[in-house]
Amino acid sequence: MTASSAGRAASNRRRLALGAALPAALLLGLLSAGAHAQTAQTQATQTASGGASQTDKTDDKAQPGVVVVQGQKSTTKIDRETYDNTKNIDSTSGTAADALNKVPSVNVDNDGNVTLRGNSNVRIYVDGKPSVMLSGDNRAAALQAMSSSDIQSVEVMTNPGAQYSSEGSGGIINLVMKKNRKPGGSGVINANIGSGGRYNGAFSGSYRKGKTTWSGGLNVRHDIFDASLASVQQAFDANGNATRTTTTSGKGDMKMNAVSGNFGVEYAASDADTYSVQGNYANRNRKSEGDIDYVTTGSVNQAYAQHATGEGPHEDAMLDFNWNHTGDKPGETLKTDLRISRSDGDSNSANTTVPTMVTVDGTQHQSTDQKNAVLSVDYARNVGANGQLSAGTQITYDDSESISNATGANAANLTSDFAYQQTNTAVYVTYQEQLGDKWTVLGGVRSETLDLKTDLVSAGTTGHINYTKLSPSFFATYTLSETSKIRFSYSHRLQRPAPQDLNPFQTYVDPQNVNAGNPNLKPQETDQFQLGYEYNKGFISGLARVYYAKNTHTITSYSYYLTPDVLLTTKRNYGESQSGGLEFNLNTPLSKKLMVTTNGNLAYTEINTPGLGGTQSATTLSGRVGLVYKATTADTFQGFAFSSGKQLTGQGYRAPFSMANISYKHTFSPKLALVMNVNDPFRMAQMKVVTDTPTLHSEQIRHIKAQAFFIGLSYTLGGQAPATQPQGPGQGRWGGPGGDGPRPGGPGGGM
Repeated sequence: MTASSAGRAASNRRRLALGAALPAALLLGLLSAGAHAQTAQTQATQTASGGASQTDKTDDKAQPGVVVVQGQKSTTKIDRETYDNTKNIDSTSGTAADALNKVPSVNVDNDGNVTLRGNSNVRIYVDGKPSVMLSGDNRAAALQAMSSSDIQSVEVMTNPGAQYSSEGSGGIINLVMKKNRKPGGSGVINANIGSGGRYNGAFSGSYRKGKTTWSGGLNVRHDIFDASLASVQQAFDANGNATRTTTTSGKGDMKMNAVSGNFGVEYAASDADTYSVQGNYANRNRKSEGDIDYVTTGSVNQAYAQHATGEGPHEDAMLDFNWNHTGDKPGETLKTDLRISRSDGDSNSANTTVPTMVTVDGTQHQSTDQKNAVLSVDYARNVGANGQLSAGTQITYDDSESISNATGANAANLTSDFAYQQTNTAVYVTYQEQLGDKWTVLGGVRSETLDLKTDLVSAGTTGHINYTKLSPSFFATYTLSETSKIRFSYSHRLQRPAPQDLNPFQTYVDPQNVNAGNPNLKPQETDQFQLGYEYNKGFISGLARVYYAKNTHTITSYSYYLTPDVLLTTKRNYGESQSGGLEFNLNTPLSKKLMVTTNGNLAYTEINTPGLGGTQSATTLSGRVGLVYKATTADTFQGFAFSSGKQLTGQGYRAPFSMANISYKHTFSPKLALVMNVNDPFRMAQMKVVTDTPTLHSEQIRHIKAQAFFIGLSYTLGGQAPATQPQGPGQGRWGGPGGDGPRPGGPGGGM
């Protein structure tokens, strides 16, 4: 931001009333994505340096009849941390977005944007592989529709290794879904009702007999959300004088219904070979309705009201075929996985204005059909006394088409047909070795060849992109003592433009705004370094980590006036950027009944975009705190709050975003529990976005009425008492709401 534009922005803010609001489609978009304002609740004792339940058996001194809050330590491998989602009270009623909002340094805002340490270029996997359901524009709605009760744990890789796709400069978040291989039958039923007519329910179960395990689940969800929006937008001439000002204000509501199911069959043919088939299906539909007032003054003077309606049905389906083989050599495994998925849906909206204005009346319809196939083969074996070699290949194929039709204003430019076929062929090799008693190292390299063909059907033109990129990675751990370690990591990552980002056709946002892709985008490349210290002893665990990232061919948003009344936003490669910071996690008891978990991230970001926004820089602080209070052997209270930091956008910034949740759980028996949740009790769910350039200044405020109350029951069918039940007096130490968990482990001997 230049000094003159910053001064002008300050002056504008003093004289402009921000009682205005977002345009119609922004309102509809917010409502459709805003379902996850029911996010976030306590991380319980998981917001320590890792998060899955851990117990130090050497320090077990709990006495019969005494309730002890047990610290949870991180389940860490050399390249990731794992957070056990089953320990969260609201895992029986929440969504996948709620689960992510409890993971240290991960935030999900009202628009569905997922960030890791403030970086939005994050990939989300399911069971270690990419999913079309959680990619692109599908991700926000899919996270809202996916039940948290299906997720076993969340793995966070801030610096992923060569065995994973090089895409995602911000890192990879892997959702590990629940699997149950216990003999006999078992299941869990969750049912919840909420304020305002909300409700959700889930069933999951499995049955194992002999060599065959059958499993499946069903989820239903009905959510309701209200939104109010405010915006002000100004245009300037070459001398910095305001030529036009537009303010909008609006309110609306959205209803979302979602149904999803899954099934699986696993057959252990022998001690060496296991075959499995898994299928998933999800159907969701959201309906929204809102009213918006527009007032424009300056070179154009007009005022009108607009009534906007929208509907968006969507379906996702996936089949996964898997074969795992254990070889005769030490540590030898061969894993093959073929996933076939499809995601298709429609988005319909209509705008009616009063008084009638042909220039802004109209309808928009968009249909998308995405097909995806991923074939991966991974081989690993021990080498020598302390080494492990891994190698593999992954071929990913995408076939997608997006068709848009419009009537009314600018209809010709908003009607398009864009298709693409993309193949990404990757091979990798990694080697890990234990060097003496102190050192463990892991190095690897990945080669990816991308072949992308685009077809602008509406224009009759095609495009072709083909290139190969190498992505090395390196990890090292040094054991200082039985309670502490030092970790170092480096990786080279990419941020490839999504195929839709290459689509030059315009898409409608509202009467004053349209979006378009850029067919000339190059991938952004990132080199990232991390150095961390970990401490685990007794009930206390913590992590401190410094990191630095350097980006080239930085992809940033770029807005300019297409006509005097219509603002176009696209993306461009502009200059370089760099970021760094200090991150910490701490998990410690304050008493035998009270556990506190904290996470903080102090980050510095600098974006250099010559000819666009100049040099932007910001120092931001993000953090979260969680409390777990074990009042009695049957009653547990949890409280959780977080605040994300300021995010630079290249032409402005997103203001900090905050959220909080409170939960209570009463255990009637080892199989039956009552759960209550209050989402956003302090009504903090507000987003603000500022854009500031020599020709444009805008401020947008979005507020979702996310406050909601849920009450429900969770009942376990068959089998033994679930591992997630808190232990009572005389039953051993209580390790957070779920009892003791596994010791830290992973490749390299206790990584």
